[in-house]
Amino acid sequence: MSMPYFIFNGINSIDHLTVNELPPIARAERDITKVEIPGRDGFLTEDYGTYRGIVKPVKCTIRNLSQIDYINSWLTGLGDIIFSNEPDKVYKGIVINEYEFAKIMLTWHSATVQFDCQPHKYSTSNDVITLTVSPQTITNPGTANSKPIIKAYGTGSIDLVINGSVVHLTNVTDYATIDSYLMDCYKDTILKNNDMAGEFPELIPGDNNISWAGTVTKIEIIPNWRWL
Repeated sequence: MSMPYFIFNGINSIDHLTVNELPPIARAERDITKVEIPGRDGFLTEDYGTYRGIVKPVKCTIRNLSQIDYINSWLTGLGDIIFSNEPDKVYKGIVINEYEFAKIMLTWHSATVQFDCQPHKYSTSNDVITLTVSPQTITNPGTANSKPIIKAYGTGSIDLVINGSVVHLTNVTDYATIDSYLMDCYKDTILKNNDMAGEFPELIPGDNNISWAGTVTKIEIIPNWRWL
């Protein structure tokens, strides 16, 4: 059986410490408020359609005390996290909590590092999908709507249609980027939100129908597939 590990901001824990216990694979809690009304059985619910963050604690041990300063500087702040029990998924998280390496043997020290993660996990493979013929169908393998980054190459006015919803772009020169993650339309560093009409598109789990009208040479999609 291989040794458990995690990768934080591109650095593998195997090189610096021993992971004794990884967090379980768990789904984030849905953001629902229970409302109890006096005189009425049970409760009502108010569903906000979102999910709360999820805490991922990692129990680990170090044998070389000279590594502590490096580990403390590494395990801090925001970053991408991959756990070896989910090697094809990446979480976006942050180390906030204080942790202390407590002595358990002569040269061994242990600690629990807590990663506060966003509710969704992403595919470690986020290859660009290039479309040159309209219409096309692409399949979302995830379990949640993804928020893609779409780059439309062309000129003038472009209508991009995803699952029946239209995004209308005007004044396109060479290309325009529709970033559903940031909820911005731009070209390089120049915002183009005033040249976009419609909702920022999401890709639903399963098949997604994509077409366009106007002078378009190709569409590039960074899909950002997500799971709960």
